[in-house]
Amino acid sequence: MFRIAICEDEKAQIEYLKKLVEQWQLMSGEKVSMDAYSSAEQFLFETEGKAPYDLLLLDIQMGQMNGVELARKVREQDAKVKIVFLTGIKDYAIEGYEVGAIRYLLKPVKETELFTLLDQLCADAKEQKEDYVLFQTGGMTNRVLFSEILYAEADGHYVVLKTVCKEDANREKTWKWKENISARSEELEAKGFFLLRRGLYVNLAKVEQIGKTECVLENGEVLPVSKARYQALNEAFITYYKGE
Repeated sequence: MFRIAICEDEKAQIEYLKKLVEQWQLMSGEKVSMDAYSSAEQFLFETEGKAPYDLLLLDIQMGQMNGVELARKVREQDAKVKIVFLTGIKDYAIEGYEVGAIRYLLKPVKETELFTLLDQLCADAKEQKEDYVLFQTGGMTNRVLFSEILYAEADGHYVVLKTVCKEDANREKTWKWKENISARSEELEAKGFFLLRRGLYVNLAKVEQIGKTECVLENGEVLPVSKARYQALNEAFITYYKGE
């Protein structure tokens, strides 16, 4: 399911975009979930707690909060969603770079331009879907790239994730939600994570050094290694990098 949100303050434009997306859906055979919002404020209020979107089509010239300001708010919570601005002018390039917008579509949006964009983004989303771990915290559904996870650890009945941003190694973050880590074991192991000791999985791609009692991550953090797991860790570490 490819999830799209449209935020546009002109009803006629919303209906036009919805019609185009529906036509693309029929032509491509892809399943699309589409929501429309008439203001940035409505978007922020009604999307709280919802699953993340794959694509946001944001009108720049809206009421009190414009599309660029909305994009900045979105980026505080979701660094991965694709943002496309809808505009009648081209004077927002710098602001677009600041929020990671991937494209500007001039109004009226051309069918061929939108269809080409949706084809590419849908194909990219399919490739990346399996690379995200999904979880809920504070009533919000979150997604994190497996490639950004340093390690996952059990903390009682909770799972703790330590992550580092691909684009900025200084941006580390800790996530925590209520779940038994054993429910994630198969998923983690399939993505190249190794069990260091009970309840602690490390991303082998983030390991710099290993020893008989500890391993050192690329950020300098040191994790304990069970003596019973050292030999298997050593073999897994060598196999992982030989296979790279």
